[in-house]
Amino acid sequence: MAHQLHLEKEKYRQWVKAGLGLGYLKEGLVPFCNDIAVQQHKDILQNIRSTKSLPSTVTCGICRVETLKPDHKPVGNAKNRVCPLGQVKCSCCCKGKIACPNNICGAIYDFIVQHHASTPPAPNWKNTDAKQWVTDPWSICKCFINAPGYEQKQSAGETDCTGLLHLMINNQYFHSHIGCNVTGTNNLFTKVRHYRNAIFHSSSMELEESEADTYLDDMIAVLQDGKELLNRSDAQIAVKKLQDLKNKDFIITTESFEEILRQIKEEMAKVLKSTESAATKEEYDDLKKKLIDLEAKMSDEKKGKLENEKELAELKKTSSALKKKLLELEAKMSRENDEKLENAELKKKLGVLETLVSEQKKEIAKIKSETSSGQSQNYEQTKLGE
Repeated sequence: MAHQLHLEKEKYRQWVKAGLGLGYLKEGLVPFCNDIAVQQHKDILQNIRSTKSLPSTVTCGICRVETLKPDHKPVGNAKNRVCPLGQVKCSCCCKGKIACPNNICGAIYDFIVQHHASTPPAPNWKNTDAKQWVTDPWSICKCFINAPGYEQKQSAGETDCTGLLHLMINNQYFHSHIGCNVTGTNNLFTKVRHYRNAIFHSSSMELEESEADTYLDDMIAVLQDGKELLNRSDAQIAVKKLQDLKNKDFIITTESFEEILRQIKEEMAKVLKSTESAATKEEYDDLKKKLIDLEAKMSDEKKGKLENEKELAELKKTSSALKKKLLELEAKMSRENDEKLENAELKKKLGVLETLVSEQKKEIAKIKSETSSGQSQNYEQTKLGE
C-alpha cells in the first residue's frame, strides 16, 4: 500500500510529527493569547478614558483606519512632515484625515503604533477593522500580525501558531508576560515562528529525526516560558502532547493526516491571498513603454528638438519616477513568481496526502468489514505505528 510505504520512511514520519507539533503548540498558546488580549484591551480603554476624562460608557463603531486621524501630530515643516512615533507613511502626516467623533479611536491608533516592537513600528492595518477596536480585543491584536490572511480571524482560536507568535513578538504589551527575550532575529520565539515555513514548504516532505526533535524541543521551550506559560495548565497539556510526539512508538492515525491536510490548505490560502494585489505583466509592459518613449524624447532634446531645459527637467523627473516604479514592479513580479511556485508545491503535497488519507480509509473500511470493530481499531494502530 502507498501510504504504508510512506509511513515506513522514517524521515516522512518525522515531517508529519513536526507538522502535528505546530497544531499542539497552537493549542497551548491560544488561551494565553486570548487572556492577554482581553487584559490589554481593558487597560487601553481604562487609560484613554482616564487620561481624557471620558465616561465609562463611551464607545465608537464608525471610524475607519483609512480615514482616521491619529491623536499625535507630525513634526517638521509643511513640506517635510515626519511622524514623531517613527511610523513610515503615518496617517498623521496626511491631509484630510478625520478625527474620531468620540475622541477614542485616535488614541487607540497611537497605542498600537507605540507598542509595535519593530523599528520603525509597522502595524499591519490591513488585518484590522477600526470600527471594532472599542468592543473587540482581537481586532487590536491583529495589527501586530505582520502577515496577510488574518483579517477575517475573530479570535486566537481561529489564528494559526505563526500568527500567534507574530503577535507575541511584535506586541510589546505581551513582552511583559513573557520571560524569554523576544527581540532580535535569533530569539526562541522567532526561530519557532520560522519552523512553519521550514515544515510546510519542504519539497520532500521529509525531516531528519534530529531536526524534527529540535523543532519539537523548541516548541516545548516556548510553552515552558518561565514568566506565565509554565504555570498554565493548558500550555503544559500541550507540552505533554509534544513530548509524546518524540516517542518512537507514536501512532500516526487518519486524524493525524487530516490535520496536516487542513494546515496545508490554510497555508495555500495565505499564499493565494498574498498574490491578489501582485503586479500584472500588462502594467509592467505599459510602464516599460512609457519609459522608452520618455528616453526617446530626452534623446531628441540632445539633438536640439526640444525647445527649453524646463521641459527636459520635467521629463528627467518623470523618467526617474518611472524607473523607480519599474524596479518595484520587477521585484513584485519576481515575488509573485516565487509565490506561484510555492503554491504549486503545496498543491502537489496536498494531492499526495489526500491520496494517502483516501487509501488509508479504504484499507480500514475493508478490514472492518472482515473483522470486529475492536480488531479493526487494533489493526489501524498496529499498522500506522510501524
